[in-house]
Amino acid sequence: MADDGQLFVLCDTNVGARDAHLFRKKGGPLLIDMLRAKKAKLLVPEILRIEYIKQFTIAGDEALQKMVKEVDRLKTLCGFDLFGLLPKTQFGDAQAREILDQLEDVIHVVPTTDALKLAASDRSMEGRRPTSKSDHGYKDCLIWESVLTLPPGSEVMFVTRDEVGFFENGVLAPNLAKEAVAKELNLTAFRTTEANGVSPVVDALKARFADLASMRTTDVLMGDHPIVQAYMRIERAAPVLPVPAAEVLPQPEVQPGELEALLTARTRHLSLLDIKALGFVGFLERAGKQQAIDLLVQSGATADAARNALERLALAGLTRDTGHNYLAVKGELLEKAVQQAEAEMIELTGFGG
Repeated sequence: MADDGQLFVLCDTNVGARDAHLFRKKGGPLLIDMLRAKKAKLLVPEILRIEYIKQFTIAGDEALQKMVKEVDRLKTLCGFDLFGLLPKTQFGDAQAREILDQLEDVIHVVPTTDALKLAASDRSMEGRRPTSKSDHGYKDCLIWESVLTLPPGSEVMFVTRDEVGFFENGVLAPNLAKEAVAKELNLTAFRTTEANGVSPVVDALKARFADLASMRTTDVLMGDHPIVQAYMRIERAAPVLPVPAAEVLPQPEVQPGELEALLTARTRHLSLLDIKALGFVGFLERAGKQQAIDLLVQSGATADAARNALERLALAGLTRDTGHNYLAVKGELLEKAVQQAEAEMIELTGFGG
């Protein structure tokens, strides 16, 4: 970082919302882990947050429309009505807000003030970059003016697919580079494609910081995301066929005193999962709810089992539920759980506690 200034990463709307699905894929999860590791920030001007939510919602509806056609076609092929598995229109709005809430600890917001609006309007009307011949680019101007409000000495890594507005001959437009220098900002611009997403910034961070070079993070699993479930239709997708009477086996009679032992044996895996969940949260000290669930899923648990284990820990007072995160509660049990989980967590996250 330049002169120990704060490091910011700025991703335009296409990269952040359309390509990386709000940092859920195409290098997004790894970028977020890197930002947390280096105490860096994701720069999200207020106008960009609005665009993130808008474009994420539009992308969700576009995907949904395609799925509706295919599910209707599949219905006639397989004989089952699978529409109950699809979320409702506009599900992306609530999900986008939830995702951004989960990233609150790494996001730096720049409010849209009247002064910023005026500066962006002047820039747009005067035709200065990032405006172009075909686009007045008011929103891009507002984003750029927000960047210029950062404290002197700040470093900004900017990744975009907009080569027309921000680039000239393959590099950041000279007037934009000059303005950044005048504000004492160390700004590096990266061009990317839909396929690459935030990868150019991720690669640059790996090349720059030795402790980040070995980090690996897979795309976040979203199948059991609570926001998705909240917007799911409740009809059963396919009928459940009754089991023929001949296939129903008689249940063994449980003798007195055996019930407790049987219950303990059958639920032992739950206590083991609770210990693992406690160790994971303790290792991180502060874990986003979805982050904790995803790590447990990667370790072999189902999403529902992971969620239930984390909720049991919070109810027992072994962790603290803040609404969006689980916080570790110091104690001997936590320390032992962390020791037991440490090796697996290092393997999953790529860095030590």
